[in-house]
Amino acid sequence: MQHPFRFLLLLLTSIALAAPAARAQQVANADADFLEWSATRRITAADFQLKLQPHSNLRGSNASLHCSLNGPVFELLGKGGNKIFHNQMLRSASWLDTTNRADIPQQIRFQQTLFDIQEIYLRRLRQQARASARKMVLLGKPDINELLAGQMKECQLRQVRYTEETNYATLPDKQAAWEQQIRAELQELQAFEATN
Repeated sequence: MQHPFRFLLLLLTSIALAAPAARAQQVANADADFLEWSATRRITAADFQLKLQPHSNLRGSNASLHCSLNGPVFELLGKGGNKIFHNQMLRSASWLDTTNRADIPQQIRFQQTLFDIQEIYLRRLRQQARASARKMVLLGKPDINELLAGQMKECQLRQVRYTEETNYATLPDKQAAWEQQIRAELQELQAFEATN
């Protein structure tokens, strides 16, 4: 009598765990409006798809960056665990101020650097989550949302520091130093890149 119950419980659990993963994969693949962070593909002017209206109150440029979790936590236990976290730019909510055409490359460089800083913290999140995966699956702790909130807070504080120190990427020596530091950190955390 106990054997059929275990089988039914196992079957229902498997279905419940597999369905969200399949749905998340479909959602992630279906929305081309999101640009995934890439070590080889850099942001271009064409990625900023929100067109500013004349006399708009929006000034400067903005890349709408966000992180998301697509898939169940138990996937952290497998080889594809890095792929459930996404570092993305929402193209339709990102704009580029083109009134001064001379500074467009600097604006793009600034937004790319913010995106790169966010990738560092997303890799740290992946590292934390992978190290805690068994506890998360078995005990529900630490909470993945708390880990995400902690890393994103640190990320945003660092992005502010970067912005202040480089004056929006307009100070070439300081910008170069930040880019070098970011490359070193990304290399150090390469095992936690989404493609690995």
